Amino acid sequence: MADNSDQLTRFLLGAAHTRGAIIRGSSIVQEAAQAHGLTGVPAKMFGKNLLASILLLSSSKGGVRQVLQLDAIPSQSHAPIQRMLAEASPGAVRGYLNWIEDGIASHRHSNEAGISAWMGRPIHISTVRDLGMGQPYVSTIQHDSEYLADHIVHYLNQSVQVQADVVLLGDLAILLEAMPGCDDDHWFQAVEALAAISNDTLSHSSIDDILKAFDKLECKVVGHDTYAYRCNCSIEKMTSVIESLDDEQLQDLADENGEVTVTCQYCSNHYSINLHANPSKA
Repeated sequence: MADNSDQLTRFLLGAAHTRGAIIRGSSIVQEAAQAHGLTGVPAKMFGKNLLASILLLSSSKGGVRQVLQLDAIPSQSHAPIQRMLAEASPGAVRGYLNWIEDGIASHRHSNEAGISAWMGRPIHISTVRDLGMGQPYVSTIQHDSEYLADHIVHYLNQSVQVQADVVLLGDLAILLEAMPGCDDDHWFQAVEALAAISNDTLSHSSIDDILKAFDKLECKVVGHDTYAYRCNCSIEKMTSVIESLDDEQLQDLADENGEVTVTCQYCSNHYSINLHANPSKA
């Protein structure tokens, strides 16, 4: 596993007819914060959103892309963060935030960890589950909670109609999901075992040590997946984007040498595109 990658572990709780996924995404959270210049609570919130998208992808049974987007509702137009988006695909995750500069500046030293302090309440949750076959499954719901994990559970219960529990604590993310044959007693055993794990253990222990809490439920590791914060932007893709603009817009964006500078919203990389090298838009 590369130094800038994190490993997701998939497991089964045979005695509880439950499956799960767990990842400590320390590298992902750090890389994302650096890419977007985030610190404090926004960095932590953004990191949790990225890890949550990875958990959702892991539960989509062969999915090729999972988008998790949180939006402030129109009445919260002055919320510091207006949108927080994460997109996971096999082996990679990326995302971005749209914020109001003045709002972020006034909140920069705030220690309020709840979503409402940054995005208002309630918020819209939109997801795209792309299985690589036909049209992606798109869902949008509204929910009111201070905790991102609650929003994810609500989405899984309401839109996917599966019984699930989620933990998002620091750089750790855990998903439990009921499988066929999981009755109320089985599910209670699974969530009881999860609830019994201390925050200190979740924050500092290894994945192997955390999974020991499920030993009595016949915990079995069934696979691993490696993820990194990585963007697939390129000069070719950025050129394609500006080709969709009309000539007047392009001339407004270009400097005296015909150069248009484009910044990727996912990774903050800058691309300079010369209009004179593109006859169709020169």
